[in-house]
Amino acid sequence: MTAVHMLVIINFQAAASEPCAGCHAQQAAMHAATNHARTLRKATTTEFARAIPDTGIAEARNGFTIHYRAAGEALRVQADKAEGVIEWVIGAGEQGLTPLVSRNGEWLEHRFSFYTKPGRFDLTLGHSPGRSRNGQAALGIVQPPRTINACFSCHSTHTNTKVEEPGVTCQRCHPADGKHFARPVKNQVERCAECHRLEGPNDKLAIRFQPLRLVKSQCYSKGQIQCGHCHEPHTNAVRNNPDYYRAKCAECHASAHAREAQDCLPCHMPKSSPAPYLEFTDHRIR
Repeated sequence: MTAVHMLVIINFQAAASEPCAGCHAQQAAMHAATNHARTLRKATTTEFARAIPDTGIAEARNGFTIHYRAAGEALRVQADKAEGVIEWVIGAGEQGLTPLVSRNGEWLEHRFSFYTKPGRFDLTLGHSPGRSRNGQAALGIVQPPRTINACFSCHSTHTNTKVEEPGVTCQRCHPADGKHFARPVKNQVERCAECHRLEGPNDKLAIRFQPLRLVKSQCYSKGQIQCGHCHEPHTNAVRNNPDYYRAKCAECHASAHAREAQDCLPCHMPKSSPAPYLEFTDHRIR
């Protein structure tokens, strides 16, 4: 077993959330239905696998065609003479799904992702268009061990060098503290930023990183707003409900404008599409 593969040993002997559910059944059940719980899944259980056409996925400009075939819960993938295995797909499917390809002791970020809203395959964010230089490049971009470790750490319940359970479960945010599990840190923004990031590119893609944007707001610097003020941590974020967020804003902003506004977000937290098929709410509150 290579050093890279040792980073992502999977242990299914006990689900990490099971001990919590015994005493916290409601929270565990709520969380099990969230996108966080689905951020890492076996390949054949995902929308990516179900949408693959029989003819495979072809690159533009007469490039390589990538072919897939099921092998248990994994997908065997081939481009020209290069072959690999897709065991894991990253993403809950809210916006997109990106597979990881295992090949010759290395991990590759797959060249193609499945984008949920348009229901189509296209290049993974950051991959160059056109024909790849060879079959391996058509399978994806090789990622260093540190990057792969970070991928599994944020998309699964991760302890040291082991992924105990796919998806973000209780112990990812409530780490072990003696015989019990600790409460989340006081600064929720810092806890969420372990995966959602406080650092990122200084360009249009920065909108993807909610903590990075939030800390630039006066609501954070002066009001110490935390993620949990608007987002119940055991459920998905509320979407398409202006009344819900207007009420949240009015808890701190008592002006007539705040109370009477129909929808605060379009002006104060506008949405943006930094890349095709992707849309994010800007958490830098104006």
